Amino acid sequence: MFDLRKLRLLTYFASLGTISAVAKSARLTPSAVSQQLAALEKEARTQLLERKGRHLTLTEAGRALVLSAERIFAEVERAENQLAYLREGGKEIIQLATFPSASRLVVPRALAFCREVSRSIDINLHEMEAHQSLPALRRGEVDLALIDEYDPSPPLIEPGTDFIPLFTEQMCLVLPAQHHLGKPGLALTDCAAEQWITCHPGTLYHSAILSLCATAGFTPRITYTTNDFTVILAMVEAGLGVSLVPSISIAQVRYDIRCLVPSDYPTRRRISVAVRTVSRSRPAVRRLLHALTTVTADLDGLSLPDIHP
Repeated sequence: MFDLRKLRLLTYFASLGTISAVAKSARLTPSAVSQQLAALEKEARTQLLERKGRHLTLTEAGRALVLSAERIFAEVERAENQLAYLREGGKEIIQLATFPSASRLVVPRALAFCREVSRSIDINLHEMEAHQSLPALRRGEVDLALIDEYDPSPPLIEPGTDFIPLFTEQMCLVLPAQHHLGKPGLALTDCAAEQWITCHPGTLYHSAILSLCATAGFTPRITYTTNDFTVILAMVEAGLGVSLVPSISIAQVRYDIRCLVPSDYPTRRRISVAVRTVSRSRPAVRRLLHALTTVTADLDGLSLPDIHP
């Protein structure tokens, strides 16, 4: 009989592609992951992984076992959900991962919508950035995850995970109110010499900013980092630097700042909700997905003129 924990690691490898990435997602050391996969090969009595050049890949047997394992885990999840439903007396509990700007606007509206429709669902919130919530979703620690992605990065692809688009919004250059650059027609390249305030390294935002600025021909001089856009805006107001901030964050607060769409590299943020494919049939998951898509319908295409007429 196969050990489900070892099978889970094999499915992680199929999704992530490297032992180190599996180790990070599973919160193990790379050597522990290698040992577990080697033990799984002994249980299977066949080779599941093979080295091709410098890369480790799945064998045909490994790919076949991954497909079977995914079906097994789908059934395990359904059983766990059914038991939890009975244990809680007919009430379903959903674990939702979200990030600060969505937590302030999107999530309260979605929770209120769910409560109006049905009180047989409890939703627990977990504040996480996408690079944290997707592994948590993969491990089954959360049921849904709100994800923010940024142009020009391609859409995320995660085997066994569906990404349901919610809305897009414009990214705006923000400067102190009296900054000498704060005039219409401001280009991203005009800010090359400025001090920048961004989200922490490792976030999709941080990677996107570095990529966008590199395309514009410069490396931003980052002096402060925080994952809270309201803090970024407060720092900009205090004259500590400039930043590129999504429209929804500017709409939620009022600071003495200038907000301009870069004339040379206009870019957008894309908000979606990620869910394991096998979980989409759960009634509570369907209700929360419906709530999220409903309350964000009027946000799609949010842009600076809509905020500051």
